[in-house]
Formats: sequence, structure tokens, C-alpha cells
Amino acid sequence: MASRRPCSSRVWPVRRGFDPNVDPNAPRTWRFVVAKRGNGEGSIRRRADGRYEGRYVSAGRQRSVYGKTRRETARKLAEAQRGEASGDTARLESAAAMTVREFIERYDAVARGTMKRRGYETYHDIARLHVLPEIGDGRLSDLSREDVQALYGRKRDAGLSAARVRRIHGALSAALNMAVRWGLVDHNVCKEVSPPRVPAPVVRPFSADEAKHFLAATRGDRFHALYVLGLTTGARIGELGGLFWSDLDLDRRVVRVQRALFTGRGGQTFEPPKTPNSRRSIGLSQRAVDALKGHRGRQKAGGFPAEDDSLVFTNTVGGPINPSHLLCRSFKPLLRGAGLPNTTFHSATRHTFCCLALQQGINVRTISLAMGHSSVAFTLTKYASYVPYYGDTAVGLDEALG
Repeated sequence: MASRRPCSSRVWPVRRGFDPNVDPNAPRTWRFVVAKRGNGEGSIRRRADGRYEGRYVSAGRQRSVYGKTRRETARKLAEAQRGEASGDTARLESAAAMTVREFIERYDAVARGTMKRRGYETYHDIARLHVLPEIGDGRLSDLSREDVQALYGRKRDAGLSAARVRRIHGALSAALNMAVRWGLVDHNVCKEVSPPRVPAPVVRPFSADEAKHFLAATRGDRFHALYVLGLTTGARIGELGGLFWSDLDLDRRVVRVQRALFTGRGGQTFEPPKTPNSRRSIGLSQRAVDALKGHRGRQKAGGFPAEDDSLVFTNTVGGPINPSHLLCRSFKPLLRGAGLPNTTFHSATRHTFCCLALQQGINVRTISLAMGHSSVAFTLTKYASYVPYYGDTAVGLDEALG
């Protein structure tokens, strides 16, 4: 007789009952009866969202683990049950009793040491103002997608913009990802909710005539060189505030962006630029070189150092500029006085630089590098409508067909 497949410890082979119409010498047939699971052994089921959920009982409470496949869920379920057997019950009970507030306090210490200062302050404000007052007293293990979705709805009803609520979503999701890594929760409920959709921002750069008018209006301002540099290089306001004279090579007409000035609750610091691609060299136009040489002369006449590792743009006492003061005391009054649209600093300088450069037919790769964008695709996605003949196939076809 052929060998039979060995049976598991919980599956017993049962021979089919005697039938006089069956040849007794015929091969035997078998059926398998699966025994019922024991108490606390656990079970696995398929959820409506496509994931698998493994359930088991711990400390008198039903708990769950989740996975994308049945095999992954079975592995997690076995690990959880082994943890129970090895004496991790106290740890699991402690995690189950932890509130969202207690977890955020633990996560805050990690975020402070791993995030950039700007990102940490943004996260900290979001947690303090929006997350903890709403869901801080609830247990972390009980936090559900319904709780988070309701939180977003309340914030929208309170008048917060879709962009602000989406920032709340990003901060909370990042924190819950760490909770999953620490084994405090099984999954991140933020991945199951729908944050509000943020409409794409409308870019309103200056036209070429408006840009000329703007530069003419700034000619007598002490920050004239800053406006010229912003409009002809596309540098961000923090990058302009973080420039040292040693970053400028006026003979070779190049500026190296290596740091950015950050102004926050704790004062002003110099931080790495926004992204890795933001460390870059940008060519200077002759207009920018002339403006910087004039600015250097005025700085020296005012008794401020204008060489080596001294700041290019300073306040009236020689310290770093305050972007808020620059905007409200210089930039906005200049716009009003010149009768120009009430736009943002980046629209008037950075966005205008990119759009005018594209309209002049400068290579998109060159523009993307100067802007410090992550890729050429990003530049085209955001500014494609300013590329000459964008979406217009008629001219090319007329030329091809005569």
C-alpha cells in the first residue's frame, strides 16, 4: 500500500464506513476532521478591508494582530502567544493601559532628537493644540479610525483649513507609525482614514513687466540686493538670510547655498537647507553682482563686516534678519507703494524666477537644479503651464505639414 501523508497532531484520519458494493481490495479513502481550537489558541479571519486579523485572548481581554497575508498574520499571532507564555503579560497590559497622552510624551523625546527643528516645532504645536485636547485621555489601544476621522471633522467645523488638518494627519500618522514599531499597537489607524483633500496652490508670479517694476521700486530700499538675488536665483528667504560673504564668488558670478536661517520659538539658528538637493550652486546675473557690490559698500559704510564668514543681509544692528519684520516693514509696503498685486515673497521672487526662466527657454534641468527641486519631473508638474507652447501642438504641426 502506498505511503500516506502524515497527519498533524490535531487532525485524525477516519476510514469510510463499510459498503458491500465496494471492492474490499480497492484503495482506501479517507476524510479529515479538524478538531476545534482550544480556549485562547487564537483564530484568523479575513477583514472587509482585505487584511487578515488574528485574535487571541490575553489577561481576560480579546486582542488582535493584523497582516496582509494569512501566513504573516499566523506568524504574528504565534509571536504574540509566545510572548504571553514567556511572561510578557505585564508589558502587554501596561501597553494596553497607556493613554494617547502618555504615548505622545514618550514619542516627543524621540522626535526632539531626530527631527529638524522646524519639523519638531510644527509637530509639537499640532500635538499640543489639536491632538491631546481631543483624544489625549483615551487609551492608545482603543484609538480607532472613527475617532481620528471624527477629529478631522471637528477641526474642519472649527474653521481649520484642509491644509492644516492634513498636517495634523501627517503628524499623528508619524507618531502612530512609531507606536507600531514599539509594539504598542498592532496597526496605524491613520492609514484607514481619509484626510481632507487640499487643492493645489495657485501660483501667482509677477509678469516680466511687473518684475521690472518691482525691482525699480526696491532700488532705494536697504534690502534691494536681497530682492534682486531672490528674483534672479530663486533662493528661498531662509537661504538668503543664511548667506555669508564667503558663499559668494562675485568674480566667477556664483553663489553657493549651504544653510538656511530658521526663526522659531527658541530664537534664530542656522540649519541645513530644506532638502539634500537644496545644497547647490547658482549662477549670478550681472544685475545681481552689481546689486551685491553696492550692498557690500553700504554695509561697510555702516560699520558692519562685509567679508568672509559675516552675514550678507543683516538687521539694523548687524544681526540676522527676521523674515517677519522684512515682510511687514519692507516687502509689503513696497508692493503697495508700487501698485503691485498683494502676493507672497516666494511668489514675487522664487516663483517668478522659475516662470520667467522657463519662458525664456532656459533648459528645465538647469532651472530645476537652481531651484533645488528633487527632480525635473517636480519642476514640470508645478510649472509646466509656463513652458513655451505648453499644450499647443498647432504650431509644430503647421511647420511639419507646411
